[in-house]
Parts: sequence; C-alpha cells; structure tokens
Amino acid sequence: MAKFGDLENAIMNEVWQAETPLLVREILDRLNRGLAYNTVQTVTEILNRKGWLSKERDGRAFRYGPAATRDDYVSGLIREALSFADDRAAALVGFVDEMPDGEAAELRRLLAAAHENEPQP
Repeated sequence: MAKFGDLENAIMNEVWQAETPLLVREILDRLNRGLAYNTVQTVTEILNRKGWLSKERDGRAFRYGPAATRDDYVSGLIREALSFADDRAAALVGFVDEMPDGEAAELRRLLAAAHENEPQP
C-alpha cells in the first residue's frame, strides 16, 4: 500500500471531513489551492480506482465519498512499514517505546481487551 501523494492526501482529508459525498467542484473549492478542475477530477478518479473513494451519480456529475476510513489508511501504512522489518517484534517494541505514556497505556488496555475476547481452545 503506497502512501498518498500530497494532492491525494488533501482530497482524502476533505472527503473524510465532509458529512456527505462531494462533487469534484466542491472538493476543488474546499482545497483552495488554485488547481485546475481537471487535475482534481483526475486524482479523484484515481482514488476511486484504488478503492479509497466511492462514487455515486448525481445528475451529470458524480459525488465522491470515503470507501475506507482514515484509520484504515493509517493501519495499512503501519502494516506496510512492519513488512520491511527484519524483526517485527523489535520494530513494534521500538514503536511502543516512543509512544507517550498515555498512548502506551491505552494500547495495553486495548490489547488486554482483545485478548479477553479471543476464543479459548
């Protein structure tokens, strides 16, 4: 899974923040970057083909909404980063060691809760 490019990231941020699917024109207006309509339309279509955006017809245009969450994206980046590690456990320990105490405690709580919900043999 490749990291989003700058414009892909900006478009996804706008779509994730929106309460309803957006037209390309609405995305362009929210970006406020002086980009060409066709540029935003092309990148939006690429994100749709990659599976990040859904699209629905609205008259002669399409509305784009998120097909996955921001959390799905971040977890995919973490999985990809771990795939490069020779020692995944060491990489995870290093990651956790750098976390603020509150986040590390929350991670421990979440792991304990997940462990409690595992089926027992």
